[in-house]
Amino acid sequence: MLTDADLELVRRATAVLDRATLDDGHQVSAAAYDERGAVFTGMNVSHFTGGPCAEPVVIGQAAASGSAPLTTMVAVLATGRQVIPPCGRCRQQLFDYFPRSRAIIRGKNGLEAVPITDLLPFPYDYRNYEPGGPAPELHVWDRYLDAARDGAKRSTVRVHDPVRPGPVRLVFEHADGSATTLAAEVTGVERKPAEVLLSSRSSLRRWRPRRRRGRPPGSSSARPRPGTPPGAAACG
Repeated sequence: MLTDADLELVRRATAVLDRATLDDGHQVSAAAYDERGAVFTGMNVSHFTGGPCAEPVVIGQAAASGSAPLTTMVAVLATGRQVIPPCGRCRQQLFDYFPRSRAIIRGKNGLEAVPITDLLPFPYDYRNYEPGGPAPELHVWDRYLDAARDGAKRSTVRVHDPVRPGPVRLVFEHADGSATTLAAEVTGVERKPAEVLLSSRSSLRRWRPRRRRGRPPGSSSARPRPGTPPGAAACG
């Protein structure tokens, strides 16, 4: 269900089209509000050489105004004044600049505001590939969480999931949607043909859970780090 602020955003985006000079091309307006509630609007500019969509125009307007991070974006098509979802390029831009933002789209039951991460479920996040970025994720069945924490489980069998020795983040996703993350280190990788591991259908990896100094063997070293999402824990 949309909030009053969301509905006002749709009205503001539509008003841009109502007062604009329109042509026969693909014309779209957009509006967004930031964390302080300030609203920014914009419109695409079509040209045979290409042209920006309405959403990046709004991002530029907000940046030029010194806005707080944008939280919600909506785009409206001139034809029929219909709310439309952001294109793939705009989804990537919104994710890069405002990964916690939402986009107002038309769902099965009407307008709704959805997280940009829902519209871009497997995004390219450049932050993960920069020098000094976070360690790669290795998803593990949450049933093994306690065994991984106390060191009882030190290997896992995987299928088509390459990894190199070094730091990793073990991610244990729970049924309630939360996740627990443990910092670990892959100490060795044993690769075998699929027919050899037919029963498990994968290659073998080994990890060594990282422990903080002074902690006795078998004790949990999981401790939430600053910025860790609710329901997640990290250990060093």
